[in-house]
Amino acid sequence: MVAASLPLGAWEAPAQNEMAALLGEEQQAAVLESGLPLPPTAEEARRSAGFRFDLERRAMKQVLVYRTSLAKAERGRISAENNLACAAMARRLGAPAVFCEYLRLLGSNTLSRRRQYEVNQALRSLLQDTYGIDTLQMRLISESLSLPTPQHMLFMLQLPSGGMFDMVPVQLPPRERVLADIQLMNSLLRQADEIMRTVKNAAGADAAAHRLKTLLPLWETTRQIRYHAAAVAEQLTPAERMAAQMLDATTARLAQTRRSLHEQKWYGSSTLQTVDELLR
Repeated sequence: MVAASLPLGAWEAPAQNEMAALLGEEQQAAVLESGLPLPPTAEEARRSAGFRFDLERRAMKQVLVYRTSLAKAERGRISAENNLACAAMARRLGAPAVFCEYLRLLGSNTLSRRRQYEVNQALRSLLQDTYGIDTLQMRLISESLSLPTPQHMLFMLQLPSGGMFDMVPVQLPPRERVLADIQLMNSLLRQADEIMRTVKNAAGADAAAHRLKTLLPLWETTRQIRYHAAAVAEQLTPAERMAAQMLDATTARLAQTRRSLHEQKWYGSSTLQTVDELLR
């Protein structure tokens, strides 16, 4: 009634996330009902942040990598102290205010289990739906590492988060990208094979892992075509098919190198084994 009595120019239409909640979209409606700040839609976040959107997403990834590493040290449990430390880190790095607020709430000792569930659901929506961040990939990488806590955290924080941990689009890759992506994958795997063939001892294995990490940002740009590989394979042009055959040959050669390293138990290098898994 109040809005209806105001001049048209004074009335502000609901934002997209608010409208979704008012229309009963389950995820948004649940957050609105809980009284929590609503996560913006991806479109709203991009429009509001402008050129800072990618900087905000990178800041969030850094915080989440740190959070995941701390959880590994705490046997998989994300403690209140972890969340409070991450909330402070998020503010320093310029992460979105709603992200900082969710972490602060999760760091509170006063939340009921129901309230904690609601905040976690809102946080999940913010990360996956708004910013397209793949937290499952972070957790799987963290769990695969067998390193003491300081080295584990250092390795995780040194991963090129700017080019990693993005959700894979459900759409097939654009046709104009297919050939370029196949050729890029072939180039990167050839480089990976050359690097891994130099490994003869533990020191060389760790050094190779460090060099391989530099390939990850470009490799991650091919996740979409790798995820949809079966569907893409049905539509290859002659040029793309030839590039795919070259990629198959490179992959087969790299598989032999991997087998040799596996027989040597990766020279005791958990980091080399983990980075190699990321290049698959």
